[in-house]
Amino acid sequence: MEEMEEELKCPVCGSFYREPIILPCSHNLCQACARNILVQTPESESPQSRRASGSGVSDYDYLDLDKMSLYSEADSGYGSYGGFASAPTTPCQRSPNGVRVFPPAMPPPATHLSPALASVPRNSCITCPQCHRSLILDDRGLRGFPKNRVLEGVIDRYQQSKAAALKCQLCEKAPKEATVMCEQCDVFYCDPCRLRCHPPRGPLAKHRLVPPAQGRVSRRLSPRKVSTCTDHELENHSMYCVQCKMPVCYQCLEEGKHSSHEVKALGAMWKLHKVVRDQISHCTVKLRQTTGLMEYCLEVIKENDPSGFLQISDALIRRVHLTEDQWGKGTLTPRMTTDFDLSLDNSPLLQSIHQLDFVQMKVAWFAFDPGSAHSDIIFSNDNLTVTCSSYDDRVVLGKTGFSKGVHYWELTVDRYDNHPDPAFGVARIDVMKDVMLGRDDKAWAMYVDNNRSWFMHNNSHTNRTEGGITKGATIGVLLDLSRKTLTFFINDEQQGPIAFENVEGLFFPAVSLNRNVQVTLHTGLPVPDFYSSRASIA
Repeated sequence: MEEMEEELKCPVCGSFYREPIILPCSHNLCQACARNILVQTPESESPQSRRASGSGVSDYDYLDLDKMSLYSEADSGYGSYGGFASAPTTPCQRSPNGVRVFPPAMPPPATHLSPALASVPRNSCITCPQCHRSLILDDRGLRGFPKNRVLEGVIDRYQQSKAAALKCQLCEKAPKEATVMCEQCDVFYCDPCRLRCHPPRGPLAKHRLVPPAQGRVSRRLSPRKVSTCTDHELENHSMYCVQCKMPVCYQCLEEGKHSSHEVKALGAMWKLHKVVRDQISHCTVKLRQTTGLMEYCLEVIKENDPSGFLQISDALIRRVHLTEDQWGKGTLTPRMTTDFDLSLDNSPLLQSIHQLDFVQMKVAWFAFDPGSAHSDIIFSNDNLTVTCSSYDDRVVLGKTGFSKGVHYWELTVDRYDNHPDPAFGVARIDVMKDVMLGRDDKAWAMYVDNNRSWFMHNNSHTNRTEGGITKGATIGVLLDLSRKTLTFFINDEQQGPIAFENVEGLFFPAVSLNRNVQVTLHTGLPVPDFYSSRASIA
């Protein structure tokens, strides 16, 4: 539910909506915030006066023509109606969400109504801070806008779910956190008290136990609020106008503008519109399928087998294009009656699908570089596997150098005879190739035998750590240039502390080995999960 939180916050104050009202553009505002962004327009320039003169310009059209001058983007923080010769410049300030807020043109008169619903100055207009459409208010002011009670309910449930944990009501000392609530007993229990006082057998076995948060909501549920008509405040909504697509009261039908419109019972229309659940269910299934395809594609990208990838890449590309066509050819078309409009924005999903174009996908695959390696190095397996013809240590570099970002690769030990000391790490392009990696100041390495390991740079040995390698072992190298660190792993476990810090510049993956060792390189790997979690916390 946390992804939904931004939908529940007012674009003006940045807090959860309080007594939200619905603007004609379908966006919401707090009542108090709506009053804060009202702007008074000159009497001679109002739409009413223009209509009286026969211009026929609507409220929205009239103000849309000059909405850019209403919200000035100048650094001075001032905005005004540039099209109104008689309109004074109105100072404004920014809300927590960056929306320019215009204070009321004049203080509201004393009234028995709440400040948000008090009468507003004549010819006041309000501009939606999200879509920038503007509207001149009529004599009812903000009372003419309906309240969004559904949004209020969603916010209440969301805040209740985020509230502090409930305590057991039967603990005698230091109440523990409740784990269940019995709907019949109306009591919150911790696990020990539930086992002691509410056994799962006998007459209590049929009681319904629910999670504490659900029990709190059911306990606090109040009678359903009755929605009143915005035109006739003493009347409740009881009918639904099909033509205007809005709830109305009986008085609207007798003397209002809906008298000649087709109407239906409010309860019947409410049940009819419940078919939106079918549409949501259909889209959910399709979305789950598409998400599964995307996750599968991402897993395929991690594979280090170029030939295997190329065997299935064309089929995956066709599947992605087919999925895109299915989303674009009616999957999201609302299956509703003409009485109910539903539109869903599928552009973010289509954008994600477009990004799964394997022809343009860049994956960090690299191999060893024969051109810069010592002549005693022997290559095989498309330059991914190396060994040596000499009993002395020889150095080989990777083809790709890194100067920024986080990079991880692994090497598996295919052959390990007579307990040699291979070294793994990174190096400059001009590192010495005929000595063990780390002997000079151009390499940073971990060398390891069958029992222990050391870190080495510029012939300085540090951090002896127990734990060595055998045939089949995996050595991981993690170069984090954003944090300027180099870390090593053996069989998915970190070997010692962070090996080197303050590493910066251009580095190439590097290995030194002799004829008793053979290793295979694996690239295009994701950063280990535990390291990603630790980095995000840091």
